[in-house]
Amino acid sequence: MRNLLFFILLTLLAPRLICAQVSTQLDKTNPKHTYLTARFHGGLVVPHHANMMYFIEDFSGGFEISYGRSLFSKESWESYFNYPEIGIGFYYGTFGNRDIYGSGLALFPYINYNIHRSKKLSIQNKVSMGIGYATKPFDIETNTYNTVFSSHLNAYIGLALLMDYRLSKHFSLASSLSLTHLSNGAARKPNHGINTLTASIGAKYHFNENPTPILEKIEAPKSNERDIIIVGSVGRSQSTPYNESLYWNGSLSISHLWHLSKKRAIGVGFDQFYSETAPYSWEAYEESDEEVNFSTRHYLFNGLFTSYNVFLGKTTLFVNIGAYLHTNIKPPQPIYPRMGIRHYLTKNLIANFSVKASFFRSEFLEFGLGYRIKYKTKDKA
Repeated sequence: MRNLLFFILLTLLAPRLICAQVSTQLDKTNPKHTYLTARFHGGLVVPHHANMMYFIEDFSGGFEISYGRSLFSKESWESYFNYPEIGIGFYYGTFGNRDIYGSGLALFPYINYNIHRSKKLSIQNKVSMGIGYATKPFDIETNTYNTVFSSHLNAYIGLALLMDYRLSKHFSLASSLSLTHLSNGAARKPNHGINTLTASIGAKYHFNENPTPILEKIEAPKSNERDIIIVGSVGRSQSTPYNESLYWNGSLSISHLWHLSKKRAIGVGFDQFYSETAPYSWEAYEESDEEVNFSTRHYLFNGLFTSYNVFLGKTTLFVNIGAYLHTNIKPPQPIYPRMGIRHYLTKNLIANFSVKASFFRSEFLEFGLGYRIKYKTKDKA
């Protein structure tokens, strides 16, 4: 899932690239604008593995429907990001060979950051991540040529450059250039993942007749807040395509965050991992005979990491870069990335989804719960 790292990094960095706009009057009686958008996609599958070249026979096509809203309120967290559009979408697409790769469906939340916005023209970059479904995954007996994904359920990632032009009070012409990615994060193997590059044309319906407000981005207030975040997560993954066993993986992560503002935080922390998959996918298994037996000590390893966090209301996007402190088998690299999404269920209770990787290769997906201990809450003046 190398595109997952790109997705998170783009999401974290995009707010810093947003252009300021000329301010116009805000309609305080109706600050929320809502939209329904339909786009038809056409393009191609990007063959990032050599064997895919032999099986791609057609172009990729599909459609997308989304419902979103922009909240033009200076008191909302959206004001720190130049009032993006957020919403939920559905996507259907084909992969260039229906017999081998089938087609894919996805349900996903998204956020559209504004690059340029006037009363009629809007240019945005879109990032989305959700649940995908592949109709024809790898099967050891009936579909061995499909090495891109081996499970029906997958993670879906979408990146896009959007351009909308307002034609009337209620309709805009909607176009885009999109890159989508579907894979299961090594939960099942083989798992090369599949990428599609498409252009689209469609229409956007504005439920509000009023022109889009053009407001200046508000700088996020600086903060002295300090948090301790404790998160426990678990997941399962497959070691090789021809070993159908699923192995348990888990982690306990403790981090300290220094809030730079209401928008960003940096941190350091400690990871304790338990991975039954690691000995079979790391170098130790490749250098040993097939009868080797691993014990609990081979499954345990730990590391220190640095963290970068962006706050989108109750949701946090994070990227961690860690270095192993101790392992009983040799890892592929001494440095590991970890990235994901956290959402606050209550004031301090956190739901976690993340991926543990080795360089740009996913090792396992994990789901978990965490708790925040906030011990300093005074903001800077």
